[in-house]
Amino acid sequence: MNIIKSSLKNSHIITVISILILILGAEALLTMPRRATPKITVYKGLVVAFYPGATTLQVENQLTRKLERQLFTYGEINQEKTTSKTKDGYVVITVALHEWVKDTEGFWSKLRLSLSQFKKRKLPESVIGPVVDSDFGDTVALLIAIESDKRSYSELKAYLEKVGDALRTVKGTGRINISGFQEEQISVSADSQALSKYGLSLAQLMTVLKTQNAVSFSGNIDTELSSLPIHASGLYNSVEQVKNQQIFVSPQGNFLRVRDVAKVERKMKDPKSKIRINGKESNTLILSLQMQPGYNIVTFGQRIQTKLAECIERFPSDIHFTTINNQPEVVSESIGNFIREFFIAVGAVILVTVLLLPIRVASIAAMAIPITIAVTFTLLNLIGIELHEVSLASLIVVLGMVVDDAIVIADNYVEKLDSGETTWDAAWKSASELFVPVLTATLAIVTAFLPLLFFLEGSVGDFIYALPITVLIALLSSFAVAMLITPLLCHTFIKKGLKKDENQKKRFNLLDLIQKIYDKTISTAFNHPAMTVIFAVIVVAAGCLLLLDARQKFFPPAERAQFVIEINMARDTKLEVTDAAVKKIEALLSGDSQIKDFASFVGTSPPRVYYSFAPKFPRESYGLLLVNTVSVEAVNDIIRKYQRRADELVPGGRVNMMGFQQGIPVDAPLEVRITGYETEQLKEIARKITTLIKGTEGSKLVHTDCYDSYYVHLNIDDTIANKLGFTSGIIAGQVAAGFSGLPVSSMLEGEDSIDIILRLEKDARKDFDDLKNMEIVSPVTRRSIPIREVAGLQPTWQTGQIAHRNGVRTLTVRSFTHEGVLPSTVLKKIRPAIDALELPPGYRIEYGGEYEGKVSTFSQMAAALVVSVVLIYLILLFQFKNSREPFIVMLAIPLTLFGAILGLIITDNPFGFTAFVGLTSLVGIVIRNSIILVDYADELVLKEEMNPRDAAMHAGSRRLRPIFLTSMAAAVGVTPMIVSGSPLWAPLASVFSVGVIFSMVMTLIIIPVIYALLMGTAHEGR
Repeated sequence: MNIIKSSLKNSHIITVISILILILGAEALLTMPRRATPKITVYKGLVVAFYPGATTLQVENQLTRKLERQLFTYGEINQEKTTSKTKDGYVVITVALHEWVKDTEGFWSKLRLSLSQFKKRKLPESVIGPVVDSDFGDTVALLIAIESDKRSYSELKAYLEKVGDALRTVKGTGRINISGFQEEQISVSADSQALSKYGLSLAQLMTVLKTQNAVSFSGNIDTELSSLPIHASGLYNSVEQVKNQQIFVSPQGNFLRVRDVAKVERKMKDPKSKIRINGKESNTLILSLQMQPGYNIVTFGQRIQTKLAECIERFPSDIHFTTINNQPEVVSESIGNFIREFFIAVGAVILVTVLLLPIRVASIAAMAIPITIAVTFTLLNLIGIELHEVSLASLIVVLGMVVDDAIVIADNYVEKLDSGETTWDAAWKSASELFVPVLTATLAIVTAFLPLLFFLEGSVGDFIYALPITVLIALLSSFAVAMLITPLLCHTFIKKGLKKDENQKKRFNLLDLIQKIYDKTISTAFNHPAMTVIFAVIVVAAGCLLLLDARQKFFPPAERAQFVIEINMARDTKLEVTDAAVKKIEALLSGDSQIKDFASFVGTSPPRVYYSFAPKFPRESYGLLLVNTVSVEAVNDIIRKYQRRADELVPGGRVNMMGFQQGIPVDAPLEVRITGYETEQLKEIARKITTLIKGTEGSKLVHTDCYDSYYVHLNIDDTIANKLGFTSGIIAGQVAAGFSGLPVSSMLEGEDSIDIILRLEKDARKDFDDLKNMEIVSPVTRRSIPIREVAGLQPTWQTGQIAHRNGVRTLTVRSFTHEGVLPSTVLKKIRPAIDALELPPGYRIEYGGEYEGKVSTFSQMAAALVVSVVLIYLILLFQFKNSREPFIVMLAIPLTLFGAILGLIITDNPFGFTAFVGLTSLVGIVIRNSIILVDYADELVLKEEMNPRDAAMHAGSRRLRPIFLTSMAAAVGVTPMIVSGSPLWAPLASVFSVGVIFSMVMTLIIIPVIYALLMGTAHEGR
């Protein structure tokens, strides 16, 4: 049974199905889940452990190495990408999983349980942790700030919790988190002189506060009928109770209370971080909100804003809300731009078709577009592919291809009408005769994309996942439409061919002009076959040279009206100093009309506001400003305007203004890693590399991840100390209580618990002399002595941070680049000198940053391309049943390279990830054109008994029209992406558009000549 004939006979069924498909497609387009970028799986987690009192070297030996060895027993962990940073008193290990791990959450749960058991067996008792933090989460949908200069943090938190409860009722709401809360404490600041006067120690005062405020079991009293629990009173519920706590009664009957030897007050804890909005000094909290998968983020955002407005109406007027990260708004604008470009592309393809073909034929071909796109949207929605920049870009790329099959069928139909066939016969024959070559060509294009699904791993694989799926669905749909609907439309609306009467006046036709030019060109090429082949070789060689010399940028900046300003101060800088630097930057930005608003994070990072943004581990020397601008273009304008001035404002730190980057997150675009054993040797090598990079034009903010810290070593004389009843632990504990303060108890207040912190008053802990003269009390003799009698102070320098990679010490030199300078350009300049450095045995140098991601991903893409070529060859082998025609068809692939790279040069785009994807898509297109050409030449040889030379010339002349039409439709389809200037998609469109046109010319000229040369007598005996 011929399915094409059946579709023609049952035209009413095909019509109803087509209308239904259009309705479903429109519904899918309007209701599909939307997001800015694809959901990216994060394959990293943190393992954090604290070892209070230990030096950096002690933490490395007793904690870091043991934890790394334990972690590396798991096959799921990627050792080569697992790093650690060991510092004074703690270690942070960034654990990287292999990207083949599917159940990441299951692994993190297993690791938590394992490390809790490991701690008991292998780690020192005083270690706190290790804690596993895998909650890097999805990109937050919204960041909402609440601020007030009249309300306390507790009040603001209560209001924000009410907001959270309300927003949680909105369907699709995911995780809600509140950050920025500053806790209160009851500070007991002991007067050292008063303690000495009454013969008290901090330890005794601590004991009183602990035991008085303890919740202890008081037992039960048994009666005849029941057993009643006994609860003892005495818990603190006010600051006054703490002040009036009795310490002892003197023989004279005088009460000594806490207030007599210490200042007691309720106040905020010393902040470890701060958050501000637009530089305004007021109490500020941040609510971060995630959306559950499968929802339309634009609609979700509208519902959230409506609910938020309802909440705000009930709140006091002094409470202000600011949305500092509005993902739904970003997605709405981004998707809107893409959909606009998509429909412009649809119009452009239809216009090209109409201009190059008679209106009745062009209309039939163009009608394939809405039906195919409707099927594609419907199926994407059914299988859960969301509407985002990748899925929409994929549709734009494939748009010119979906009309190709319909054009070929319609062109064949009118040819048959011109040869005298009836409309019925022309309709079913036009599709039936081309079923195999068109299917083969369609499968070839699909096969060019499909291996990307299996070879690209991790975040890059997640990012590009929708592209091959979309291409697969769209092209198979277009094939079905061309075979079942296009013949029906031709039969219904086209009743005569294109052949003109001899007496009819000829009008200008672009295709006729192109046909004349081509016929002369192909005739010349056949008359000089050797020169034609040499020309082809030169073109291929020139393409390779252009590729080697092309500017390279793996992933471009994101198109986002938002950027960040990172301030990195010296590592041991106090929060107050970092905050002062941040305030200078705030003052610099204030009042700029191109800036909508900004949020400052001091000592901490915002949540993941973009898929490639990795929040930093909190530290007091770090600050970040999240800046929202009026437009995407304003980002670079502001950075150019303020970067130099910001550097001058913060001479003691690194200020880096940068837009968000697409692709794999990196600490810096340029990284040189030195791996070895001795820290001093690593530093020496790093100094040489740092000098080289700083001396290279285009580099900036060159730094390393190794630094020295200044600390005070307490040299305890064990002989004297032990004789007086002191141990090292007792001395350290009393010093910690006096200078840093220790929580001795807590006061319960509803659901909250407020710590009671005991330490010496501020004037008694401000310098080295205060430390020397601090009184400590022996728990044995009860005698009070100054520390100087049992210990000496030795200020000294030590390595403040030791970094590991794959369990081995690794020092990394990092660098950013000036605007307009590609990291690959700087690396190309410095690499020969770095590679020439003489390294001691056991030391090696590796390159990270953008280069590492590029090498890894390009190798995966190259493997995918090789597999694509092999699969295409096998498909061709099944069609042609021999190896000669497939070889000729595939010779068209290298002919595309020159045009592809030329497209990048013309549009001034670098060669990167999406440009490589454009090359991959070109493979499918040129194979399709080559198949149509070679298959028809074979048909002429076998059925018309032409010789290969005449068959090749005639095939080129006859197939010029469909190849030219389909190629121009494909090239014009992506033109809106080039015009938009998108740094992510313009390189792909440039490679694809110019490459398609150039490869079309080369295929039509070179492939027929190669066919004539190679086929010879190949068809004899068939």
